[in-house]
Amino acid sequence: MGQFQRRRGQVVLTLDAYEIELLLALFGELTGLLQEGLDEAPGPSSSDDPFAVWEQSFSTEPTLEDPDFLDPDPITRRLFPDAYHDDPAASADFRRYTDGDARRAKLDAIEVVLDDLRKADRAGRIEVPAAHHHAWMTSLNNLRLVLSVVLGITDEISADEAAKRPDSDPKGVIHHYYSWLGWLLESLMSAITGD
Repeated sequence: MGQFQRRRGQVVLTLDAYEIELLLALFGELTGLLQEGLDEAPGPSSSDDPFAVWEQSFSTEPTLEDPDFLDPDPITRRLFPDAYHDDPAASADFRRYTDGDARRAKLDAIEVVLDDLRKADRAGRIEVPAAHHHAWMTSLNNLRLVLSVVLGITDEISADEAAKRPDSDPKGVIHHYYSWLGWLLESLMSAITGD
């Protein structure tokens, strides 16, 4: 099973060929999900005229009934939780102005990880520079968040129930991926801190 380790002061990830392909596929799916939302993100579109952007922001007020501002998708809600739990209007307004940047930040982090994965040597070793540690942590965590939604994990009880699924259940296989991503995150933290 792949893991991060510290070797001569450098964090190194070692994966087998299947694990590399699996991560490439999972990050590819997550990239598609984030880009799809970016294409549909509410709020001002990019423009060379800053006054046009400003004017548009005043002409498109959010409404609580508008699904673009209160996304019903549970995966999106898990990746981009409401900023103000007690104030849906404020949450909608916050999402309106931050959704695009938040999605782009996640996509940029995934691109760093994908670049590292593509640099694996024949033994499956990947040197992960310190500047890439945060991208790996956030990207692996985002994958786990997505899988937690697929598995219906919301608390310790649902996490225990998901862990009991048999291998014959497709969600049982997904739980193996979920656990493996957790293992990778733990080994990354240990390699970074030297524990």
